[in-house]
Amino acid sequence: MSQTFEENFVQSLEKMSDDRGKLATLRRGLIDNQAHTTWPLLSRFMNFNNPYQIKLLQTVAGLYGHHTKTTTKGNFGDLCYLLLDNEEKEKIFKGESGPISRNFQYVMAARGEEIFSRVRRLVLRAKREEIPVNYIQLARDLFGWQSPYKKEKVKLKWGKAFWKINSELQSEDAADMTGGVNDQTD
Repeated sequence: MSQTFEENFVQSLEKMSDDRGKLATLRRGLIDNQAHTTWPLLSRFMNFNNPYQIKLLQTVAGLYGHHTKTTTKGNFGDLCYLLLDNEEKEKIFKGESGPISRNFQYVMAARGEEIFSRVRRLVLRAKREEIPVNYIQLARDLFGWQSPYKKEKVKLKWGKAFWKINSELQSEDAADMTGGVNDQTD
């Protein structure tokens, strides 16, 4: 079975993971006036007539340069969910927001290339928490972000993964309530 563009791209990044110099170059992809330094490493994947694609590849590569811990499971919504602590989960359940949920909403409201800097903030937070990133799915979803139809599908997938917190906490509450009823004996 042949690999997708995104799989080939991330696989090429993974081959650089032991080369500190190349990782440093990839990180420069996140700095606008230095992003061009990534071209020798990424050019075989770039369509130089598509500025969005160039920025996308430089962003994903730059994030990988900072945080090489990868997974093949989940999407960006799942990643953000894993960043939540119990206190913020409780806040969300009560209809309030915390720092991660506010940043997630900020990502979801992004237009066009705004998405790159907004995703970057949370992926770098995942690095601090040592949470792996599914770069293949992230690249795939960011490619979809440029199409209004696909963007809405991506947002739904991310939202479903992130906001599962409400259904989990509701299930716990229901179990607590039924647990009290089931404990009664005649």
